[in-house]
Order: sequence, then C-alpha cells, then structure tokens
Amino acid sequence: MTGGVSPRAHSGRRVAVLLVFLLLLLQVPPAAGRQVRDELGNLVAVPATPRRLVPLVPSLAEILFALGLEERIVGVTDFATYPPAARRKPKIGSFFNLNLEKIIALRPDLVVASLEGRQEGVIASLRKFGIPVYRVNPKTLVGIYRTLSNLGEITGTLPRAQQVILAMKKKVGTVERRVAGRPRQRVFYQVGVEPIITVNGKTFAADLIGRAGGILVTRDNPVLYPRYSVERVIADNPQVIIISSMSPNTNYRRLVATWKRWRSIAAVRDNRVFVIDADLVDRASPRIVQGLEQIARLLHPEAFAGAGGGRRRPGPAGVKGR
Repeated sequence: MTGGVSPRAHSGRRVAVLLVFLLLLLQVPPAAGRQVRDELGNLVAVPATPRRLVPLVPSLAEILFALGLEERIVGVTDFATYPPAARRKPKIGSFFNLNLEKIIALRPDLVVASLEGRQEGVIASLRKFGIPVYRVNPKTLVGIYRTLSNLGEITGTLPRAQQVILAMKKKVGTVERRVAGRPRQRVFYQVGVEPIITVNGKTFAADLIGRAGGILVTRDNPVLYPRYSVERVIADNPQVIIISSMSPNTNYRRLVATWKRWRSIAAVRDNRVFVIDADLVDRASPRIVQGLEQIARLLHPEAFAGAGGGRRRPGPAGVKGR
C-alpha cells in the first residue's frame, strides 16, 4: 500500500495513545472520596474534594465558575465563553464533538455532564478509564437550583451555591411580582429556522414564558422540539413571537423581516417579533434569570416602565452551545 494510513493502523494508534493517557492517570494516586447518586440515579465515586474539574457543556462551566471554582476547572468546551475567564481554559471540543484524548490528558478527577447532547460514547469511555462522571438533568428553574446545590455539595462549595440560588430566587420573585395579575400573552417560541422548530411545555422556554406572564401556544405538543409551519402559527395567532438565536448562520434581522409578511398574526401586526440571546434562555445556568427578565419585558413592557427602561428588544446573537 502506498501513501496514506490504513484504517487499522489509525485505530491501533488511537488505542496506543489512549493507553498512554491511562498510564498517566494511573500515576496519580486516587483521592479518598465517597459515593453519591447523580441526577440520573447513577452511583458515582467522587473525590472528597475534586481538584480537577471538566464540564462537558457550557452551562455547567458557567455553574462551576459561579461556585468560585475557576482554579479547579482544567478544561471546557469550545463555546464556553462566559464568564470571560472561561475563554482562557483549555478546550476539549464542541458540545456535540468532544475530544476524548484531550479530556483524558487533562487528568480530571471529576467530569460533570448533562443529559443533553450526543455524549454517551465519550461518557462511557471516561468511566472505563476510571474517571468519575456526575450527570445533571435540570428541566426548569427549580431544576437548576437543585443542580447548583448538588454540585456545591460535591465540590465543597455549598454555602456559595446557596448564595447563588438565593440571588436567583430574588430576581425571579421580582419579575413574577411585576407581571402578576396582568393578562397573559400568547407566545410562539422559535428555535429552528428551516424548517421552523419550536418547543413544548417541558422545556426551559415554557417555564420562563409562564413565569414571565405568558402562555406558550405549543405547550401541549407531545414532541419536545416539534416542527411547525407558518400556517399553524397563523392559526395559533400568538401575540408575541420570540426567536432564540440558536443558529450561527442565520441573519436574524432578515428572519424578523420574513415574519412581517404575515400580517394576519397579531404579533406581526403589533410589531412584537423579537430575537433573544440563546445563551440567556437555553442554558441551564444562573444567567437564565436574566433571560427571564428579558422575556418579561417583552411580554409586559408596561410592568417595567421606570425600572431601567421600558421595552428592551434583544438583538441577534450567534449560538454558543449549551
């Protein structure tokens, strides 16, 4: 055979590399620890005080930073860009395309993962190498509080976690009091462009919209992320359309202009089609309460008159992963 590398040789080299990394791991004495159950019910042996943390999604990186664990975070995914210090951490690949070798090379003593994403293979491999993986599965604001508390408990930062949770609850309470008693606005929430993709009632968006004084018109759809047609949106006749900036290749100003062709929709007729930063509404992190306030301002601008301005219209932003 001339030129190139055979698939068998490439596979063998990959195995050899992984074996080298395993040897490196074996040189690190295991820390005394304890067994805990993660949010999926898996029993996980975690160190008494984890010192080398790797979050597999940006939202978990944000949580670990919020817990004051910056010095212990040894790697993050490509789109973990908040806080700014996250940009300086070693990268381990993207949300959907993690680099197993890079993760192992960082010698983590605890990997934190979510239920989202196509990460099952990487997680299984990490466990084979003896690296503990703690998984979370928040679905609502209350779920995020639970995740913060759980991660605070296993990293020894529970007091800090409780402070973050209290600050979030205060913000949520303020928003809910401002919109209380106001007529609920019917909302269509768009996350995909071609085809149109929306969400059902078992999502962060539904929880936020409900707390912000709205009703998600697609809440009863049995599909978590259903495809939708313009005709169905016309039939639902939402009063507000909110578009989450999840696609890096979409011109959102043009997308808003496209919606303006459908004047029979109340949201279009009343000029209430908005784009909101996906990082603030789709990531299970402490910043989601900022997204809640933004949604509330869009649905009920009169409730925020004199409170830092009236209606705020979020501008387009690219996707940065969850």
